[in-house]
Amino acid sequence: MEMIKAGIQNEIAKLLSLKKYQALLLLTCLISISSGLLGGVTKGLISLSSTNMPFAVLSLVTGFMLPLIIAMAAADLFTAEQENGSIKAVITRPIGRISIFTSKILAIVIYTILILLVCFIISLAWNIVFNGIDLNITETFLAYAVSIVPMLPIILFAVTISQLCKSSSSTVMLTVLGYMIIILMGTILPRVYPMLFTSYTGWYKLFIGSAMPITSILNTLALLVAYTLILFAVSSWAFEKKDY
Repeated sequence: MEMIKAGIQNEIAKLLSLKKYQALLLLTCLISISSGLLGGVTKGLISLSSTNMPFAVLSLVTGFMLPLIIAMAAADLFTAEQENGSIKAVITRPIGRISIFTSKILAIVIYTILILLVCFIISLAWNIVFNGIDLNITETFLAYAVSIVPMLPIILFAVTISQLCKSSSSTVMLTVLGYMIIILMGTILPRVYPMLFTSYTGWYKLFIGSAMPITSILNTLALLVAYTLILFAVSSWAFEKKDY
């Protein structure tokens, strides 16, 4: 456990030492602020409401921004290390490959949570300053907290792709392309839509309101957990067997 903890700290340090991930945190702040400005100017005509910024920002970030960031993080923590040869030094340490793999996965999860936290704080502050406390803060926080769940299969999907690629650019490209193809598949084939993990980036909406649809929540949770476990098994097996 201590090895995994040390590994997570090391992998997080790798991500945050790269200027692009520092810039992404700043960009997240700017997107949250600009969404509020845009919502105020357009009066909600483009699905952005300045009176309910936390949910508008959450929808934008989970649907578009986070999948791209996740693809980049998977490329940098997995494929890029294969490219520059640094993975060889990592796997020769007295620690199992599965522990190394898990540390990298959890580092991406933590960075994803950090993005969500920044969005929550900035958008909530905007809403309070310009509109007063006219929303349920506890409910809003819950919506952001549960939004990490549909990101888990996306993270494992990106990591699985990274095990098939030899360059970080191809990892990002194929992950984004694969993500878009799955979304398109759900659009073209409505019957398939409920079975795709990409269909539930907005599942936080199930937690908004006085009456939560418990059955729908549990069914969605079971589906997302199943995808996460399957993709974890496939990607960890590939990582274990890969010849670096």
